[in-house]
Amino acid sequence: MTSERAASVHRDEKMEYYHDKDRAQAYGDEEQQHENHVIEDDEDARSEVSYHGLFIPAVIMRKAGNVLVLSLLYGAIVLWLFVNNLPEGAASKPIRVLWNFGSNMIARMPKLAVRVIGYGVPPLALILTAALRPDDDNGTRVQRLISCLGLVVLIGVTVLFSKNRRAISWQIVWTGIFMQYILGLLIIRWSVGYQVFNFIAQQAENFLSYAAEGREFIFGPNWFTLNGARALYYYNVVQSVVASMASLVIHVIDISGVECVAACAAPFVGMSEASMLVGPFVSEMTEAELHQVLTSGFATISGSVFLGLLTLGADATALLTCCMMSVPCAIVISKIRFPEEEEPLTKGSAVAPAYKDRESNCIHAISNGAIFGIKLCIVIIAVLLAVISLLGLANGLLGWIFAFYGIEISIQKIASWILYPLAWLIGIPSQDLMPAAEAMGIKFILNEFAAFAQFTKIQGSLNPRSALLTTYAMASFANVGSIGTQISLFLTLAPDRADAIARLSFSACLAGSVSTLISACIAGIVS
Repeated sequence: MTSERAASVHRDEKMEYYHDKDRAQAYGDEEQQHENHVIEDDEDARSEVSYHGLFIPAVIMRKAGNVLVLSLLYGAIVLWLFVNNLPEGAASKPIRVLWNFGSNMIARMPKLAVRVIGYGVPPLALILTAALRPDDDNGTRVQRLISCLGLVVLIGVTVLFSKNRRAISWQIVWTGIFMQYILGLLIIRWSVGYQVFNFIAQQAENFLSYAAEGREFIFGPNWFTLNGARALYYYNVVQSVVASMASLVIHVIDISGVECVAACAAPFVGMSEASMLVGPFVSEMTEAELHQVLTSGFATISGSVFLGLLTLGADATALLTCCMMSVPCAIVISKIRFPEEEEPLTKGSAVAPAYKDRESNCIHAISNGAIFGIKLCIVIIAVLLAVISLLGLANGLLGWIFAFYGIEISIQKIASWILYPLAWLIGIPSQDLMPAAEAMGIKFILNEFAAFAQFTKIQGSLNPRSALLTTYAMASFANVGSIGTQISLFLTLAPDRADAIARLSFSACLAGSVSTLISACIAGIVS
């Protein structure tokens, strides 16, 4: 008994020792966490002081240019710093209260009044914008009204070929079109919005010029610029922008979380990576969601391709604005062509973007960007060599065959004949219809690089309105080659959805192409 009692006392003393040790460890951890928070707060304070100290003199001293854009940027960052340091929910709660108040006010209105306002205001605003503005260098009333007609025709044709016309949510359609119209006004017509987007486009061009000094296209631009792009990934800039956009869009347009994230990510990361962001959900997506994710990818271009097209001479501001405007339009066209008939898993909640393979530090991120840039340059060169050579071969064969009949014909001419009516419908002036339609045809049959390589050669001889609308119509991944890319990617993400993906891909590609044409129509109305 004595030995047992001694053993028990020993165990109790040992347990008390470990409890004391755990308490000491926990106390030490709390002290360490407190010290870390103090250090982080000190670093944040120093960063904010440094930021204000550098930015305010820059705005004051730069009286000659970009003061407005710099001031807006300064205000946005100050607001972000302020909101980021508020207690959790302090910033979002007032917004939710206002949003709920507005929703309740609308809910109390008679349904007929809501329908008249909701379905009547967007088309009326578009018609008045086209009809009331006087003729100017950007277009005539007739050309703007033709763009209105093109918008109606494109939506009407999509409705005609809808999978289920009765299931179309016209609330989503008119909300998306009106959202695109507002974006067009803010970016194209409002001087402040135009200056902001023009400033961003100029910075992208300047960034390219640093790489282009003393180097040919094959060695430099994409390699250099993608280093910076990858660094933005590492510092969560891209992720934050995508998440913020998705949170806004999902409250305005009634779609699921995966659709929202894919649509908002596509202009930044491209169709392949936008699909990978929602990869874990692909197996559980409804067919309407799959169609939407595919369409959003086809309807825009990625940041890396944007930089690549700039090296070919494309209009940076037009490309940038078209990508932003195509986000709501891709949602609209997909929901007309393939309406939702099931209950999505992520309905009403924006899912967090799933970014894999995070780099260990900034140098690692820059290195990955350099490697990816080299791959992109090689791909661009290989694709251009292949498709332009094949185009030359096809033109040679056609020329040889039709030479017996004394007819000059080429792939470009055939494409221009097919797309001539569409070029007219989006509002391109009559004297430029043939070259614009030819460029649009090359883009759909081959790819955007081949199209812009041809288009930039004649861009200077076109009417400014023609050049703008043609650029809008071509700013997407919607081409035959991209269908294979998307099918391959989705089969990797979800082999069990092979049948649905194969059936939906061509439809989504056409929907993406229609989305960019509608963006061109909106630009034609408001420009």
